[in-house]
Amino acid sequence: MRKNVNVIGAGVSGLTTALELQNDRFQVTVIADRFPGDLSIDYCSPNAGAQWRGDGRYAPGSLDAKIHGYTFKKLYNLAETVPASSVTCMNLEEYVDDTEASSHKDPWFKDLVPNVIPQAQLPAGAKSGISYTTVAIDVPKYLKWLLQQFIAAGGKTQRCHLAHVKGAFGENVDVVVNCTGIRARTLGGIEDQTVYPTRGQTILVWAPHVKSMKTLTNAIPFGYSRLCGISYIDEDVVKTDMRPLRQAMMLVEIYLLYRRNDFLTPNVRMASSGNVILGGTMDDNRFDLFPDKEIAEGIIRRCTALYPALTAGKELEIISHNVGLRPSRVKGLRLETEIAKNAAGKEIIICHNYGHHSYGYQASWGASNEALQLIKKALSSQGKDVESKL
Repeated sequence: MRKNVNVIGAGVSGLTTALELQNDRFQVTVIADRFPGDLSIDYCSPNAGAQWRGDGRYAPGSLDAKIHGYTFKKLYNLAETVPASSVTCMNLEEYVDDTEASSHKDPWFKDLVPNVIPQAQLPAGAKSGISYTTVAIDVPKYLKWLLQQFIAAGGKTQRCHLAHVKGAFGENVDVVVNCTGIRARTLGGIEDQTVYPTRGQTILVWAPHVKSMKTLTNAIPFGYSRLCGISYIDEDVVKTDMRPLRQAMMLVEIYLLYRRNDFLTPNVRMASSGNVILGGTMDDNRFDLFPDKEIAEGIIRRCTALYPALTAGKELEIISHNVGLRPSRVKGLRLETEIAKNAAGKEIIICHNYGHHSYGYQASWGASNEALQLIKKALSSQGKDVESKL
């Protein structure tokens, strides 16, 4: 007998987890008040610039490496075999100086990604670096594709706002998956006060001549520095917690910048679509709903000054100014299960999958598969073995 699962949240984590579960013979319903096509500052996934970028700081065999590696394989296969998914292969070049050189000496992903270029072939002036084929995602199309695949597999949706996690505890529900992102801070029954927003502001422009992704990390005291999209980092943020700062800058990048309080994350959503994201800011615990004009002007001014080819000799064609809240968490990703009870006393397994910060897409399939395994283990421990797929 199929187990009934309610997934709370329809961002990339929620939809991917729902699809993974539905394809594994669970009966899944996604409960959310926003779905692909809706726009809201706290519906983070549609505002992202998404690609896969290897983080050389992960230890081989670590959970992070496992999750990100699993996701790369899945996304690369989609790029190769399912054009409708909007995932595409692109080249990424990343050069660093001594500050981060160790991350490229023997990265855990060197045997995972194709076309890795060794240090001897890197340009003069770079102390270390790596070039490889990776994937980029046209986010709005990809989210809609995920939802379509989920529904086609027999999944269901319910549009509503839940004030408390128990609102998902239906009479016949066996499992609830919490993929609420930033809302995990306020959702009744969860109220995780270690969750906080990291506000990001970007500009979406039309630049079909941009075909690849590049980055140069400079010798600044704290973290990364990029070209073609600039973010202002408040001095207080720089002096306090650098972990979320460093994570937040791992989006799709192009070229270099060297200002101490700026970093660049030009996010190419999909080269074939002609859209390029310039950005973006990273402000912890800031909830502003509207784009900041001064920040936007600074992004454009610096991008066009440092990378004139971006305009192709014409006035920059702006499609939209975007603001979103990255779902950050002090302790990082929460991926675990716990047991609760519904009103009738029935045990409900709650699986948490949130706190991805800027790694939502990059970790999506791997984290969802880990959630699936955790759910199966929890059901088995209750004596409720999951129906075999065979």
